[in-house]
Amino acid sequence: MAYLPFVALPAQALPGAPVGPAAPAGRAAFAAAPEPRGLIGFAAADPDDTRRQLAALVAALRTAERHATELLDDFPASHHGDYAEMLATLADLDTDPGPEGDGGPRPADAAPDPAAAGAAVLAFERAVVDFCTDLALGDGRRTRGFVTAGGSEGLLVGLRAGRDALPGAPLYVSTAAHHEARGHARRLGMDVIEVPSGTDGTMDADALRLLTAERPGGAVVLASIGGATAGEGGDDDLAAIRAAATPAGPVHIHVDAAHAGLLAPFAPHPVLWDLRDGADSLSLTAHRLLGLPVPCGVVLVGAGRARAARGHGSTPNPLAVALLWAALRDRGYDGLRSLVHECYDTARYAADHLTAAGYRATRSGHGLTVRFPRPAPAVCTRWRLSTEGTHARLSVLPPLTRASVDALCYDLCAGAAPPAASSRRPTSGGGCTAAVSAAQRDG
Repeated sequence: MAYLPFVALPAQALPGAPVGPAAPAGRAAFAAAPEPRGLIGFAAADPDDTRRQLAALVAALRTAERHATELLDDFPASHHGDYAEMLATLADLDTDPGPEGDGGPRPADAAPDPAAAGAAVLAFERAVVDFCTDLALGDGRRTRGFVTAGGSEGLLVGLRAGRDALPGAPLYVSTAAHHEARGHARRLGMDVIEVPSGTDGTMDADALRLLTAERPGGAVVLASIGGATAGEGGDDDLAAIRAAATPAGPVHIHVDAAHAGLLAPFAPHPVLWDLRDGADSLSLTAHRLLGLPVPCGVVLVGAGRARAARGHGSTPNPLAVALLWAALRDRGYDGLRSLVHECYDTARYAADHLTAAGYRATRSGHGLTVRFPRPAPAVCTRWRLSTEGTHARLSVLPPLTRASVDALCYDLCAGAAPPAASSRRPTSGGGCTAAVSAAQRDG
């Protein structure tokens, strides 16, 4: 995905950092703090205002592009989902509108400032980071972070922060940790020590204690929340991990929360995952829950730790930043909470109805992964089910709805033929639950 092609943007401005004449040489003299109208609040914001701000960003990016020696890569022209209109606004970033633009000649003094594009992207990013810092109960004055290109980059940044805070310390990972962790550690020059996992998929704290006692000099530990990689498994106990790793000396815990990072603050049962609960740094992904057409997430490094450094590139991806900012701003804290609660409600509905249809279902991964006996291949293909051995997994995230569950149960029990196009969206028509009941009654 394209990065801003114009002059290198400054690193995210720190609170209280000098700007203007006092700023370091070679740095653009603008602050990254969002204007009040760009903040993400409790209530949903006015969608029209969000689009107006996005349009202003697009205009600034167009101007910046004309001043660059390298063009942006093509942006997606459309997306079948809630972001189609937004993507249409961003789709023609690679098209030069010409000197007349869309509405005739533009006065010279009305042309957007090329530097405004960088300022707008960083301001949007800062608003997202501030919002996620609040979700993770971090100190907004001292927590650093930025928008990432997904879980892998967030993990890399967190491990790098641990390495910089504790030079020479090895990385302790469980056998259930993210598959990229070992590769990142090698690139960072860190030794990797494998820690066994318990039957619930969490790190074995007793085994960690024995391993850290054999190697003093500090420990960087990767903890996972909610089965961060496969959507199954439990939450690593941060307090137990820190206590177990203490024999090695100072400890840095990076929490790989993946898509559970936006779920945990609103989960039915308390989840100890955030910066207040013992994480020194954490990373989460947002595209799965919010239905974004590009991978994106957020990484946060807590107070007193090494400064966060971007994993890939020196500037943020403007498309990912803009879409994530708009998605969170359109919902606000209250809307995000409602979305998560709807997912949990649908997950309960799915588990109950799959079990009633003869497919005994269990829930894992913070309750939003429904595991049940593997159905026929045609059903797995149509519903894009993850399969492993004799079981299948259904991730209860948008756009899955109760109507979708009814249609799945209809396929399972009534043997309905798959449609021409595979989709997890609800099929037209209703009464699927009644059809399932009739199929069960008729044998």
